[in-house]
Amino acid sequence: MLQIEGVKKLFDTGAKPVLALEAVDLTIERGEFVTIVGPSGCGKSSLLTLISGLGFPSSGRIRIDGREISGTDREVGFITQQDNLFPWRTTIDNVSLPLELAGVGRAERHREAQRWLKRVGLEGFEHAFPHQLSGGMRQRVNIVRTLIYEPPVILMDEPFGPLDAQTRLTLQALLLSIWETQRSTVLFVTHDLTEAIGLADRVVLMSARPGRIVRVDPVTIPRPRDIFYIHDLPEFRRLYDALWNELAVQLDDFTRLKH
Repeated sequence: MLQIEGVKKLFDTGAKPVLALEAVDLTIERGEFVTIVGPSGCGKSSLLTLISGLGFPSSGRIRIDGREISGTDREVGFITQQDNLFPWRTTIDNVSLPLELAGVGRAERHREAQRWLKRVGLEGFEHAFPHQLSGGMRQRVNIVRTLIYEPPVILMDEPFGPLDAQTRLTLQALLLSIWETQRSTVLFVTHDLTEAIGLADRVVLMSARPGRIVRVDPVTIPRPRDIFYIHDLPEFRRLYDALWNELAVQLDDFTRLKH
């Protein structure tokens, strides 16, 4: 579904050029859930930006279904850490915006938005504005605003990063529940190894800048998964330890301290 071939990204607009990514190769199958971890500044978010078509590689190519990405594409949904909701639009109007842009009539798009809001536990908040919602509620709106038009590829850049631990777990479980029925191809960036393993079919570990792929590990824990207790499984512990030992090599002396 998604092929990343020899991708390099050099940012040379500042006083000193920065090589963010180098020789990145990765193939992701249709319907696969892949997570990416690595040190801060290793180019994880830059890679998602290139896949989204909001930026372009300095060399190499990225293809979806054999078609090279040449700009933003409706087949790729991008969910960021910030919810980016329009403050003047209600919940239902924020969620239904992609359908509105696609020319779907008001009644039909509101019916579909209502269905999604009910699915993520936001029934009764259709006419609330973003400032009236909690952080977790806003991020649910942010997620279903992308899911509502069912893009084949969904990019997620630390979407649960700013949330408290309990809300993160709840939304991880909700995301898995939706993905298991919709089966979009998901590429999910996170700093949290527990989150990376709990969600993924495979975990990709990137090096310190310039970002390269150091290893790719399959997650053999059967689905469906109980995200609340997955860390108790021996398979989880083995993979966590292997990834952490490799990740520690990529970190500076301070972040190598055992925690």
